[in-house]
Amino acid sequence: MLKFDRFHSHKWIDLLVERSHKLNKAFELLSSSDLESAVKIVYEIFYGSRGSRSSDPGMLGSLLYHMAMATKMAAEREIINEAFNLAIGEVEALVEEYYVDFLDDVKHLIEEHLPQLPAEPSLPKKPLTSEVKMEVAFELLQKLAHMEADLSYWRNEAKPRFESLFNEWAQKIVEFRLLQERETIGGFLTAWFAAKKYGVKAVESVMENAKGMFGRRTVETAVEVSLKVGLKRDELDRLMLADHYIERTINMKALNGNMRFLNCPVYEARRYLASCVEAAQPIALLFCRHFCLSHAEAMLNMVMPFPFTITHSKIMAKDGVCEFHLKIAGENAEGFVPLVISWNVTSKCNLKCPHCYLNSSSEVSPDELSTHEAKMLMDQIAEVSRPLLIFSGGEPLLRFDIYDLIQYGKSKGFKVGVGSNGTLINREAAWKLAEAGVDTVSISLDSAHPEKHDVFRGFKGAWEKAVNAIKELRANGILVQVNTVVTMENKDEISQIMDLAEKLGVENFHLFFLVPTGRAVKMEDITPEMYEAIIRQTLENPGKRGLNVKFSCAPQYMRILHETCGQMRHMQAGMRGCMAGLYYCRICPTGDVTPCPYLPINLGNVREKAFSGIWRSSKVLSDLRDPDKLKGKCGRCRYRHVCGGCRARAYGFSSNIMEQCGGFQKPAEPSGDYLAEDPWCAYKP
Repeated sequence: MLKFDRFHSHKWIDLLVERSHKLNKAFELLSSSDLESAVKIVYEIFYGSRGSRSSDPGMLGSLLYHMAMATKMAAEREIINEAFNLAIGEVEALVEEYYVDFLDDVKHLIEEHLPQLPAEPSLPKKPLTSEVKMEVAFELLQKLAHMEADLSYWRNEAKPRFESLFNEWAQKIVEFRLLQERETIGGFLTAWFAAKKYGVKAVESVMENAKGMFGRRTVETAVEVSLKVGLKRDELDRLMLADHYIERTINMKALNGNMRFLNCPVYEARRYLASCVEAAQPIALLFCRHFCLSHAEAMLNMVMPFPFTITHSKIMAKDGVCEFHLKIAGENAEGFVPLVISWNVTSKCNLKCPHCYLNSSSEVSPDELSTHEAKMLMDQIAEVSRPLLIFSGGEPLLRFDIYDLIQYGKSKGFKVGVGSNGTLINREAAWKLAEAGVDTVSISLDSAHPEKHDVFRGFKGAWEKAVNAIKELRANGILVQVNTVVTMENKDEISQIMDLAEKLGVENFHLFFLVPTGRAVKMEDITPEMYEAIIRQTLENPGKRGLNVKFSCAPQYMRILHETCGQMRHMQAGMRGCMAGLYYCRICPTGDVTPCPYLPINLGNVREKAFSGIWRSSKVLSDLRDPDKLKGKCGRCRYRHVCGGCRARAYGFSSNIMEQCGGFQKPAEPSGDYLAEDPWCAYKP
């Protein structure tokens, strides 16, 4: 008879049993010579079913999750201990008494379902530091890597070796699940002791004051370890499936979402303890209202690309479910609002790149928005949305007030990014960016070979400076993205550039495809067939688990994802491949607003009309938001609602832009058809 409710506390055993059955299925497939299917199943067992948000996070996911939760629960206990300076011995005696009850549950479940595991499971033998977590994970991953060679030609002795490896992973998962529970029990009883001595209000005050720090502290540690062992940032929320049954919904029209936890092992531990010790029920509610909410908020902030607010509408200890409500882009945001804004804060640049759509210059344009005007613009944007605001250029670090503008954007509730060529980011600049509060910095890197990058960027030493910038930014805790422009010169080394980015510890990798605007009209582009092949190869390469890959000016990636049953965060959120005018726009140095940087249609100038009026009343934007207005094969395509075709490329090939000599196309009234079919899409509907 289990003492802790199985649905709430013991999902770990169900996952291990399910994976054990999968391993047997893989062996059956091998006996029928279906090597490909067997390899796929083994991969899913250890790395998880990648792509499905309701799937098994795999042995690696479970291991990392229980490690992270053990740290989170230990942090709760430490914060309360530090505040009240309690006598540890008295608490520990009770902890041991109730931990044994959970241990008995685990022994029973192992004996019944996984008798090949040790009958007397134990706690980890070393204190749980970040270094210990990585040591355990890397050791298991290294053993798995050595055995993966067997998957290609599967020898007879591989079966017992894989069974042994599976059991070793399972044993570690059980150890850290036990530690998670022991720390949960310890934190609750520590709070209970503090409440008995100082009152419930005093405990609540400590939790209230510490919750922000607690959320950041626990999540940053978990993210650091997870990223170093190869997970992507936007996959981290999937790890919660190791312990929870979750329902997620998102409504992009209303820009909100709900996440419901149908079970909670932390709640179950506290429920059990509340039934055993006197007057403990109010303590359980405090943890839910303060620490759980702050942890969820910090976790989602790590994986959500856009600003949001979160409320805890239902609490497990009171309502039987735990429900978080998300609101994206501000309380009043609804329908089509800018979630990402690219702002060319200056046209001044220290490089002369051949693809520059802005045709940047070595001099500051005299009519760029002043500091005062720039802040007024951010005030206007905040009336419409709370977006990811990207300061671009030119080279934005050449703008004298860039750090002031970043700070102001953060004060308005924006996430703030910077797009840079990296040549000006040294140790001091990286520190200043971090101090200003920047969320992410994109660095341009167009070759794995220094000399090729330098030639493309027109500056000797540009590659070395860009790589050093990445290192300095990471050293200051800034999320880094590598931007690569696909050209005829580097089309065959995309994989090498990705390898370099991964080696440098970069998380996001963004492929940009050329559009005929600015200086790019002079460049020879790759063919539509090459576009398609590069997208497919990039998406299908399972070795790039550490990089989150995104695409610009190639909305057909959404069609390819649908065709291959792949998923990305944009797909989950119900967004279209081409977001120009829907959730995205560009602002020029002089205040002109265009649907995107490569679509030079002037929607209005913020010096003459408020940003809200431009965004909400433009006929061009209204047209772009209706996929049924698309023409040609884009209009006939069944993927028009998820892809939409590149509107900038359609416009460029249907206007006189191609006839210009490669200078800056000043935003103007439309001279082409922005609703025409995308001429660089190889798909035939």
